[in-house]
Amino acid sequence: MSRSRKFGIGLCALRLLMAALLSWACLEHWPSLSANAELDALADYDPLAGAETERAAGHFSEALMIIDAGLETSDAEQRPALLSAQTQIIAERDAVLRRLTEAGRGALTGQGDSTEALTGAVVADLLVIGDVRDLLIQGAKAVRGEDSDEVIVALSALGLATTIAPGADVGVALMKFARRAGALSETFAKTLLRLGRRAFETGKTDELLAVAGDVSRLSERARPAAALRILRPIDDPQMLNRVANLAERPGGTLALWLNPARSTAWLKASSEAGDSVGERWLLKAARKGEAGIEFLGRRGGDLLRPHPLLGLIKAFWSGHLPALLTNLLDEQAALLTGAVLAWLLFECLRLGWLLRRPAQET
Repeated sequence: MSRSRKFGIGLCALRLLMAALLSWACLEHWPSLSANAELDALADYDPLAGAETERAAGHFSEALMIIDAGLETSDAEQRPALLSAQTQIIAERDAVLRRLTEAGRGALTGQGDSTEALTGAVVADLLVIGDVRDLLIQGAKAVRGEDSDEVIVALSALGLATTIAPGADVGVALMKFARRAGALSETFAKTLLRLGRRAFETGKTDELLAVAGDVSRLSERARPAAALRILRPIDDPQMLNRVANLAERPGGTLALWLNPARSTAWLKASSEAGDSVGERWLLKAARKGEAGIEFLGRRGGDLLRPHPLLGLIKAFWSGHLPALLTNLLDEQAALLTGAVLAWLLFECLRLGWLLRRPAQET
């Protein structure tokens, strides 16, 4: 066998080894690929149907939030129907007599189970009336020997101190309503109480104002009633900040609202893979509605598995390239797997041909 023949066979064997290693890496990623395909196969969420369900239940704020999310992520063909539904929902919501009655009850008591009652309570808090009202109510309880709500007291005091900061004041008002409605977890309430005591001792309200600001941002994007639902499973200010940031992304409020407990659990579970990775999958799953969010609970672990090739890429390159290639691998993983397997087959056939050729020539 000539030297050139040996060199050709060796080079082909080297290429075959490289193709085999790449094939192994692609097949290792197969569970993630199949999970992605299963997620894509789910039916898309219908914002019109979702909004109609909420409207029929009298949940106008939630219905409008769903329409807003649909307008952020829909194509041009869906926009006219979404805009028409938005107009109809707003018209029904704005029935004057019902709004005034419910809003007045919310302003006087700070309680209620409708969007209008919530609006009245929040407006009263923004006008200082609500903060004074709540301090008087909690003070009267203490005088009678009843248990007062220290969280409401701390938030009311902060509300009086932040009247000149409308952004934070909206957040304070919403947190007070959430506390009365049982929409604040005990863990989060204890955190607020600890921050309130620290603010009283030091005279610095920065931490509380940051929390109130995040609640305000969430409320602005999701609308107050939907924000209350999203707040329920949140246990700490760090998760609140992450949720508020996600709500500002297209489709973020819908992703958080569809199933707040599962969405928050997913954000926690996906932290090791990186916040951006977990949020990207959550936003994609939300396009399939609640079925997509539930899918994350079943097969989310497979979706979070990084492509084996990514580790090799990160070993040689830093900066934005790994992130760009991560998106490329996710989008073109099936095509890449097919191409690599085809290459492996080609090299196997070529090596076999090279090994047989000398025998054929002799």
